[in-house]
Amino acid sequence: MLPTHQKVVRLAHRPTTDIDPSYHLPLAYESVPTFPDDNGKTPLVLLHRLYLSIDPAMRGWMSSARSYLPPVAINAVMRGATLSEVVAVRGASRLKVGDVVSEFAGEAGGWQEYVIVSARSVRKIETWSELVDNHQQTPRELPLTIHLSVLGTTGLTAYFGFIHVGCPRLPSETKRPEVVLVNAAAGAVGSIVCQIAKNVYGCKVIGVAGSDAKCRLLIDDLKCCDAVINYREMENEVERGAGTADPAELFALKSTEFQKRLRRVLKQIDAKGLDIVFDNVGGYQLNECLSRLNYFARVAICGAISGYNNDLTKQQTDNTVSPTGLYMKHGMAIISLRAKIQGFIVLDYIKEWSNAKKELARWVLEGKIRYQEEDIRDGLENAPSALVDLFHGNNNGKLIVKVGEQQVKRKEIVSRL
Repeated sequence: MLPTHQKVVRLAHRPTTDIDPSYHLPLAYESVPTFPDDNGKTPLVLLHRLYLSIDPAMRGWMSSARSYLPPVAINAVMRGATLSEVVAVRGASRLKVGDVVSEFAGEAGGWQEYVIVSARSVRKIETWSELVDNHQQTPRELPLTIHLSVLGTTGLTAYFGFIHVGCPRLPSETKRPEVVLVNAAAGAVGSIVCQIAKNVYGCKVIGVAGSDAKCRLLIDDLKCCDAVINYREMENEVERGAGTADPAELFALKSTEFQKRLRRVLKQIDAKGLDIVFDNVGGYQLNECLSRLNYFARVAICGAISGYNNDLTKQQTDNTVSPTGLYMKHGMAIISLRAKIQGFIVLDYIKEWSNAKKELARWVLEGKIRYQEEDIRDGLENAPSALVDLFHGNNNGKLIVKVGEQQVKRKEIVSRL
């Protein structure tokens, strides 16, 4: 029997700096929805939320600034990608009770335990036979959460950003392996980009990460980077020696020191410059990478996490996040190098998701991408603090909130890979 009430998190106020979980995203208890009394022809499903993906894009959705999706309305349920089970169906539908479905930031909302949506707005997660046909290796069991990580929008973002925007070339097509730099390299998207670059395309890979542990993960565990830069250690050293420097001076000092370390790692891997930059961070890291590009380099702009907690509705007056500042500093070099800088959104490629998921699944099976256990927090009430942790780097890989246990009495549904 379903409960009468559920946990829901709504956007109460728009943050202009850091997120305050209890003020911006308070927890509430509301009635579990029921099917309307009308005899509408649209098939409906009642979903019970199982898992919620925590992603940097959520910070942008909380702002009123122009973006690729409309802002989350004040007092609306906070948006997010989810995995849910179907607990009831009304009308003729391909879905049945017990099916597990995924949904990305659409009408199904996100941060609630139960929701009624159109059956057409969600998609049943794929089975092994649908993902990989006639593969000689024996499938192994992996948890449902892989559909929010490697086989979800996280993996798809890495896939399309690196392959379609970064346009990597195999060593057989060039005189040398291409040189790739990925920042936030130990994060959910970055770590997949590094593995595709190294293990599928044979690139030389530089990873930028925020701790010694994350750097060791990239070098020793995943073995997907040839060299790493610990930017957090670098920033701490700069700040200790900066005294009373103002923010602009501090930005300049960090830029200078990052450039030194970038030159050092390029020399370490016997490279002169960068062919591909996969940027998740923005700020001084992107600035300094743009000054080390090779001819015909490609820069894929995936995110700008260093500036997400700035007030995006106001004009920036410095070059810490301003695209104009970036162009004015490096414009002539970008022109002469014939470099390409392109932002992208994974939704741009939605018609190609199915084929991309099949390729990602095959690479997991072949060991070219290693599935890593996600960082899973328990309980919807902990979603706001998990989002804060994401922006402070206090997570290990893909961050997910477990909202509930499966309720339908049937054999546990897993993804067989």
